[in-house]
Amino acid sequence: MTSIFDNTQFGRFTLKSHIIRTGLWESQNDGKNLTPEIYERYENLAKNNVGLIISEMISLYSHDRFSDYSHYINYPQFVKEFRELTDAVHQYNVPIFAQIGFINCNVNGKQMMEVNDLTLEDIRKIQADYLIAAKKIAFSGFDGIQLNVGNNYYLSRIMDPFENQRNDNYGGNTYNRVKIVLEIIKLIKQTTDLHVHCRVNLYKDFDDSMEICRILAENGADSLQVTKFLSPQYFRKTLSNENMLVEFANKVAGEVSIPVVLGGGLSDMEKINNLINETNIHFVSMQRPFVRSHELLTKWKEEGHGESDCKTCNNCYWKKASTCLIKSQE
Repeated sequence: MTSIFDNTQFGRFTLKSHIIRTGLWESQNDGKNLTPEIYERYENLAKNNVGLIISEMISLYSHDRFSDYSHYINYPQFVKEFRELTDAVHQYNVPIFAQIGFINCNVNGKQMMEVNDLTLEDIRKIQADYLIAAKKIAFSGFDGIQLNVGNNYYLSRIMDPFENQRNDNYGGNTYNRVKIVLEIIKLIKQTTDLHVHCRVNLYKDFDDSMEICRILAENGADSLQVTKFLSPQYFRKTLSNENMLVEFANKVAGEVSIPVVLGGGLSDMEKINNLINETNIHFVSMQRPFVRSHELLTKWKEEGHGESDCKTCNNCYWKKASTCLIKSQE
């Protein structure tokens, strides 16, 4: 029987566990500087049996909807400070990816552009900005880049068959709707050695979502993380929609040749062990349980069982915090 703490391959990386730590908000930066608390958080995660770390959100653009609660790619000290952070993680032989994306599209002097209003010039500007960001991420010592093309981030809306009503080469069939992302992946892989990890939705159309995953896997993506269409702001876990995500991730993992990560929903060691032994899914990501405790996995490994103390209150989401607000009051 496979254990979540068995070494496992994730692309070219050997991971110490099957658990991926996914980041979200950053509330401990000083202006945009990385503080000692941030370095300590990442080092604690790295030395406590996590397999792979994905950073807190890095905004591609300033003045984005959530840029006040994230890092910013064009912060002047980005490369210097994140090089120190990735070095701290790497001393524990743990890979780290940078998560990047944007919500609002404000390029070429235009504001709040809808998917169907993008010109070819606008598309090329977005792609160029991703390429520049990827180079900074590579210079900073990250091992990979997570393209956040899931949840309600802008590129996920371009891939959404209900929102994208374009009648050019970037609209219509599934391939065309994914084409912007495929071209970004190609640019990144031509100019960097970064592992390209795509966070992608289970949309309302199950079959179309499957096709999106296949297209990404066949055209340069090195791994996928499948997640819910709506963010935790709207999502309330029930047995039915949790099972739907597991069913979808299991089917994707059975049909593509790259690693597939189940994006959230599980925080119990026994259930995760059962999942990786009974399905095609071999990797599970967690976010809120690690906000609650950086040492969670070490405790599980030592005791042979366990469940996160996270109460799923979503205060860390609502308050846009990278620390547990309940724990700070205990």
